Amino acid sequence: MKQVKIIAHQHPDDLDLTVLLDKAIYFFSHYGKLLLAVALAGMLAGSLRFWFTPKSYASSLVLQPTMLSDPEQIELINNWSLLLKKKEYSVLAQQLKVDAKLLKKVKSISAEELQKSFAPNNFTAFTLSVAVTDTSVLRPLQKGIVYGLDNSEFIKDKLVARKSTLSSLIQTVQNELSRLSNMQTVVESNLQSGNNSGGHVIVDVSGISSQIAALQEKKLSFEENLTFTAAVHVLQNFYTPAKAENPKLVKSLLTGLAGGLMMGTFIALFLHVRRKRRNL
Repeated sequence: MKQVKIIAHQHPDDLDLTVLLDKAIYFFSHYGKLLLAVALAGMLAGSLRFWFTPKSYASSLVLQPTMLSDPEQIELINNWSLLLKKKEYSVLAQQLKVDAKLLKKVKSISAEELQKSFAPNNFTAFTLSVAVTDTSVLRPLQKGIVYGLDNSEFIKDKLVARKSTLSSLIQTVQNELSRLSNMQTVVESNLQSGNNSGGHVIVDVSGISSQIAALQEKKLSFEENLTFTAAVHVLQNFYTPAKAENPKLVKSLLTGLAGGLMMGTFIALFLHVRRKRRNL
């Protein structure tokens, strides 16, 4: 009589997990020191990268346009950013009237609207952000940015036209003020001499005084507008940051660790495969 050997079946999942665990233990027991060494080397490389990478400082302006809308101004700044990325320092320096050496310390320029609007003439404020390797360039860079926004051919023509209009309005108001002042002097003189009826003169004097006050207010408003006529107003200057934005030590160490572990795994797998082929 044949004997039938009964084999107990094991669950495939348990078998797979056991095999994988055994293989993992075997792998780390043979290559753990290699992985650790390469991971530490990656962290060392990350720390060296942190110490030898030039520090980058971030700062921002808040600007309010008066001639061009926010999207138009931002498009102009995006063109500057493109010139900076292409390292066209001489071209950009000419537009901003700054030294080209200064621009070599600027890593990036970007702009963003504070309030999104789809109106064709959106004159709300926007932020202009920069990243520099030397904070001493922030002040001259700000002057260059304002100059660049104020001195395109189109903007210069519009500024000249607006200043001329305001100067003309101021002169017109001044002439009217002189006329009313003379009229008021005559009326008061007649009042004192008694040449006109009292009630009628009082009304005229009061009306003239009100007109003079209104014109004075209008003149001051025109003069203020003339004083502050510009293509863009700076609402907040660049500030000097105390701490660098990049690089960051923790990020550099973690990046080095991840890179080291990845490289160490590839090396260990290569050695493992080569050993298995030799044993065949």
